[in-house]
Amino acid sequence: MYGVKRGIKAPGEFGFMDMSGLALAGSAGIISAIVADYQQKGEAAALFKINEWVVQLGSLIGFTEIPLWMVVLGLTVVGAGSVFYFQPITRQGAFAQGFGLLAVLLTMTPPNLASGIEGINDNLPGLASVAAREASLEPRIVNAAYAQGQARVFLAQDEEEAAKYDVHLRVVFPEGIRGDISTMVRRGSIRGRLHNEQTDETFNLFRTTEGATIRREDNTLIFHIGVPARAETARLWIRVECMGYAIEEQSASATLGETLEWTVEMRPSNIPLAVQRFGKSYWY
Repeated sequence: MYGVKRGIKAPGEFGFMDMSGLALAGSAGIISAIVADYQQKGEAAALFKINEWVVQLGSLIGFTEIPLWMVVLGLTVVGAGSVFYFQPITRQGAFAQGFGLLAVLLTMTPPNLASGIEGINDNLPGLASVAAREASLEPRIVNAAYAQGQARVFLAQDEEEAAKYDVHLRVVFPEGIRGDISTMVRRGSIRGRLHNEQTDETFNLFRTTEGATIRREDNTLIFHIGVPARAETARLWIRVECMGYAIEEQSASATLGETLEWTVEMRPSNIPLAVQRFGKSYWY
């Protein structure tokens, strides 16, 4: 019976209301830890990484659309159930136990970070094009020097040109962008990610490396991106979040040697981003 380990109450003295109150307190501790992590880390919050892991596990049994609210609900249930194992005797103790339990879990979870977008002309790591691969298989003579009647032949192989998908992305905001982009990125009121399904790589649209370009033209953001490639074609996914608009998620097929002209038009919405995010499945 509950309370036997603690020796504070005799078996059976913890009634249904007592256990329900302790379970709710444990759940409240879990939720408080989730809120603290989300507020402190924003886009890099471990909650999004946990959602990604849950989707990967769910895909093994055919469930891939697992929204963020289901992850929060599952963690809350874990907090409620944990009181039956740790058996705190006060609601304050149950709250602290739930908070500490999730704090440990979040500490063990890596941050949900993504690489910065690459420039189109950068030397990106990847698979060389078919022509480059075939040419590299045939060494050619690049220099010949003669010494003591002996011909010394230096052979070299063509360096493979790193492959990439050339993506020209236009994100259109019909009602305009409400504020300075840098400030909005810092506050989390605008976010964007690009995901290569073939390589399972994810890139932060608002985190750039040398050579990457982002331009703002009136109500449109224009990105010129070089996406590292490992195959001739790949399915790319884009997710854009902005205050005052509905979260937009689309996919398109990219091919080596071709420019992907991709336009995403945002839809105005009065629903706060924090509420919208709970209904999305963050699998990348």
